[in-house]
Amino acid sequence: MLFDLFFFGLPLMMATCFIVLALRDQQVRFWRPGFCFAAYCAFYLSGGRDVLLYLVVMAMMGGGWALSGAEAPM
Repeated sequence: MLFDLFFFGLPLMMATCFIVLALRDQQVRFWRPGFCFAAYCAFYLSGGRDVLLYLVVMAMMGGGWALSGAEAPM
């Protein structure tokens, strides 16, 4: 699914690239973004996918209400 590719595949690729860059260049500054992307991937695999799907759907529904000028139901 394109959602998984965008929200999991790209961060996984970025984590791998940052960690390899940190190991290759021996630069401490690349460890933090690599770890952050890896932690995000762990969050995604442990149930974060559902949370992100709900947030995206809510944003899409809210955007539709905002663009149509209709009032959101209470």
